[in-house]
Amino acid sequence: MILERIQGALMLHITPELCIYFRSEWVEQLRALPYDQFGEFIRSTIYPSLSDKERRLWNKTTINNRDLQAAVQAAI
Repeated sequence: MILERIQGALMLHITPELCIYFRSEWVEQLRALPYDQFGEFIRSTIYPSLSDKERRLWNKTTINNRDLQAAVQAAI
């Protein structure tokens, strides 16, 4: 899983073909949160903002919060 900045947008690449667009403010907020608060932030902020297609993708994949934390910390 890679979080990449492309032309001002952040994309969470789940596989080379599948990605979810992340708002910059989400990444900044996740960087500031302790790991144990990731789940609640995702449920209350990110997931409701995803498109139907992105929700289906999110639900079909197993996104580990530790992997997401590592991707957020690695994002430039």
